[in-house]
Amino acid sequence: MDKKQIVTFIDEQLATGKISREDLLTLANNGIPQSIDDNSVLVSNSSNIPHKHKEESSKKIINTFYAIGAIITLGGVVVLIGQNWTEIGFIGRISVTLGISLMTYIGGFLLNKPSQKAISQVMFIISSALAPLASYVLLNEANINFEWPFTFYTALAMFGLFGYALWASKNNVLVLITIGFASWSYYSVILKFFETDNGSYDVLKWATMLLGFSYILIAHGYESMSASIGTSDEKEKKVVRGVLIGFGTLAVLGSGIFVGGFFDLIFIAFIFAAFYGSVYLKSPSMLTFGALFLMAHIVKLTSEYFVDSVGWPVALIIIGFLIIGVGYMTYNLNKKYISIK
Repeated sequence: MDKKQIVTFIDEQLATGKISREDLLTLANNGIPQSIDDNSVLVSNSSNIPHKHKEESSKKIINTFYAIGAIITLGGVVVLIGQNWTEIGFIGRISVTLGISLMTYIGGFLLNKPSQKAISQVMFIISSALAPLASYVLLNEANINFEWPFTFYTALAMFGLFGYALWASKNNVLVLITIGFASWSYYSVILKFFETDNGSYDVLKWATMLLGFSYILIAHGYESMSASIGTSDEKEKKVVRGVLIGFGTLAVLGSGIFVGGFFDLIFIAFIFAAFYGSVYLKSPSMLTFGALFLMAHIVKLTSEYFVDSVGWPVALIIIGFLIIGVGYMTYNLNKKYISIK
């Protein structure tokens, strides 16, 4: 198709209304939207781009201050209670834990507007961090040990409380908070019913691996789940999804590498499944953890099974070249299948 045919084809599409002059102007300006005023004078939106960049930079700075403020607040509460546990008494302890937790919980709802969403999230984070401490203060005042079944009931109550907040406010950060409290209740059950005379360390490995798989599955189905919940911010969805995949991968591989025995061979399949999953899910965190644990597993297997036969210096040489290979493979996988160009 020569130039004349292309122009004729475009004229036909314009005549039928399938494309507009704005579409052509946007294409001509490398995707920057253009508008035309009433006198058909071109008005470029490119002049707004520096302003948009300034707005994004300002939001990042403000969000950073929010995060720092939340950390300082939580640290202040912990230090205040730790240093003055006896002096401030029950009223003081409950005021700085349950009181602040309730105020920030309500504040999260009141500030849950598009223009104030970041500070709303900070309010919910502070509330969720102080709520378990407030429960401990209440139980301690009643001379009740903070152990089973009260740990389970507390976690379940927090799951319900912040689950309701998620349903009512459609705030993405509450997905992570509710999953965190659900994980707490899960571990409290595991530690209670699978505790043995030798402890529950082995059970915890498998339980953590199972929890990690559940995180990855939740992350995989998060798009459809978030649609039913009603959350809308795409950037926040990606962050939540990335956090779930990262923690899930760390839980699976971090627990699996300590199982040992015959599972060392099966664990290799888990690692390569992480590489495949990172490409399928477009997850840099899964790829990174897969590479790190592959290198760790190479060192572990070499030190356990090959040092005595080939000698430690030779084993180090082999490990070095294998790690270089893993790094090269990881770089190329990320560049070809995951990173956005």
